[in-house]
Amino acid sequence: MRFKDKLQFIRQNMKKSKSRVFMTILATAIGCAFLIVLTSVGFGAQKYIEDSILSNRSVTEINVHGKEQVDEGGNPEITTEDIQNLEGIDNVKSVTRKQLLRFDPLFEFGKYFIHAPVFLADYPSEVKAGLTLSEGRMPENEHEIIVGYHIQDVIYKAPKDQEPIPSEELFNGEGVVKEELRYTGEKSLLGEEIKLKVFQYKDGEQKTKDIPLTIVGITEAPSRDWMKDTQILLSTDVLPIVEQFTETPFGQTITPDMSQEDINDMTQQTSETTYQEVNVIANSMENVEGISTALKEKGYYIYSVSEELDQLNVVFAVIKSGLIFIGTIALLIASIGIYNTMSMAVTERTQDIGIMKAIGGQPRMIRNIFLLESGYIGLIGAFVGVVVAYGISMAVNFALPFVIQQVFNQEVEEAIQLSYIPTYVSILCVLLSVGVAMISGLKPAIKATRIDVLKALRRDM
Repeated sequence: MRFKDKLQFIRQNMKKSKSRVFMTILATAIGCAFLIVLTSVGFGAQKYIEDSILSNRSVTEINVHGKEQVDEGGNPEITTEDIQNLEGIDNVKSVTRKQLLRFDPLFEFGKYFIHAPVFLADYPSEVKAGLTLSEGRMPENEHEIIVGYHIQDVIYKAPKDQEPIPSEELFNGEGVVKEELRYTGEKSLLGEEIKLKVFQYKDGEQKTKDIPLTIVGITEAPSRDWMKDTQILLSTDVLPIVEQFTETPFGQTITPDMSQEDINDMTQQTSETTYQEVNVIANSMENVEGISTALKEKGYYIYSVSEELDQLNVVFAVIKSGLIFIGTIALLIASIGIYNTMSMAVTERTQDIGIMKAIGGQPRMIRNIFLLESGYIGLIGAFVGVVVAYGISMAVNFALPFVIQQVFNQEVEEAIQLSYIPTYVSILCVLLSVGVAMISGLKPAIKATRIDVLKALRRDM
């Protein structure tokens, strides 16, 4: 008997007991959909967290926080010598480094003030690492700077006394500059001149030095809508100008309430160049692990996205295994229905089996027909279950923002994909469903091959 004839024979027999077959397919579909939906929650949560991590950080970036072990009298911070050692490691594309001014920087822009995070950056290493601009160009001297894409959000009107406004009076409850103080200029800040105001107490009086700077570049917008880039990047060549005026390392401010001993300690501190933010950029994702190992062996404290993702994968592997186990139980329960359906089919078709044997049908052929029928039921149920699972997944992802808004009264600015179904999960579920169905139909199929021909033919006589 050809495969086509077997399939036609199976369909004809299934039509004789439509209700029972329908309920069996329905149970299989529910089990398959339950398995896929449960698994999709694990995959969706993992994908959402991974996307959030990768959108904020580069997968080839390794943060270096300091040195684990230093010799007596050594500097635990990252120095210029360390930067050279880091750049000498194989497969390192670039080593970006930033310094922090040790005073509260304030910028003057016409009738406005700018209060923003300030970093002294090494521009060549930043360009090599992949820093891109939305407008303008990279700085070419110490008086040219780059500002963040959202810098206008932290520009506010300077009061008449030209004194900085306290944060509690400057920002509203959402952390945004109050509307009456906000900068209203609509044109780009590219090419505008601002002044870095450096303060120091000398001879009991506060002295001020203005360092003129020109905005020549604006960074690209962050990858996430909720992220705000308000930083200002200065050249590392600005630090000597600041230190020359303040006469203290890193521009530290001497206050009137400081004792002479404290002032002496501050002014006598070493001015060795150290960096507070250092990132090693690998030339490819494959080399991140090797570079991380080399850095650890050299005694550096490090952190990379790859390590976080590895830990995340372990956690979600356990979670997904649990969800798959629970979903598989539902599919196994559905297999009981398949076993019952096939057992009834063998009983009802005893005479047909006897006729097939009488005309030369081999036991193997009879067994294969019933196994094919049980597998066919499992295949239809799995297909329906996959379609239903994708429908539920899309509905959950569509409705989740509205649920969050109604329950938690929060606006969701980005799409949240709680349920994500990889293609291979659907394929595996179909194969599992067909396999379980055929195993469930194995015993009834074997029973069919053992039916006595004479008894089967005399059954209805």
